[in-house]
Amino acid sequence: MKFIWTALVPGLLLLSCNKEPGEGGKAEIRGVLTEQYFSASNNPITDPYPLPGENVYIIYGDASDGAYPDDNVDTGPGGVFRFPWLRKGTYTIFAVSECNDCEGGTTTISRTVEVGDKKEIVEFGTLAIKKY
Repeated sequence: MKFIWTALVPGLLLLSCNKEPGEGGKAEIRGVLTEQYFSASNNPITDPYPLPGENVYIIYGDASDGAYPDDNVDTGPGGVFRFPWLRKGTYTIFAVSECNDCEGGTTTISRTVEVGDKKEIVEFGTLAIKKY
C-alpha cells in the first residue's frame, strides 16, 4: 500500500500543475514596432518606419478590459522588440498610439498571439502606431 501512495502522489501533483501564461518557459515573441505620420484629416504623410526606443507592452493570459500590462520592453535598433522566457499560452502585445479623434488623444494598438509550444519562437510581425 505504501508503494502505491509513493508512486501515486507525485504523479497527481505533476498532473495538477497547470502552468498559466507568463514567464518561466523557453518560448519567445518577436516583432517590430513602426510609426507613421498622418495629417489631421487622417491621411498618411509618410511611409511607416521602424521606431527604436519606444515601449511595447505584454499581457499574460486574458486581456480583458482593464487588464494591466505584465511587462514591457523598449524597442531596439530597427524597432525590434522581444519577450523571451515565456510559457505556452495566449498573450496580448500592445503599444500606445496617438489618436486624432480619441478622448485624451491616445489609444492602444494591440494584437493577440498564441504560443503553442514550450520552445516556440513566435514571429509577431509589425505593430504600427500613428503620429499626427
